[in-house]
Amino acid sequence: MIAPDALELLADARGAELRREASAAHRAAIATCCRPSSWARATRRALNAPARLRRSVSPACCATA
Repeated sequence: MIAPDALELLADARGAELRREASAAHRAAIATCCRPSSWARATRRALNAPARLRRSVSPACCATA
């Protein structure tokens, strides 16, 4: 049988381990949300491509002059 003091030490150690794991998971979730992933950058570039093309093409009034 395990002494009550030993059980308390084991429970405290396990609680600290769980808190560390939760903290690491929380930091990882924040880093993932704050840093755009490659697919998000690719999507943003694809959505901005028509606007870039419109800016680079001269207007029709200037092309005929």
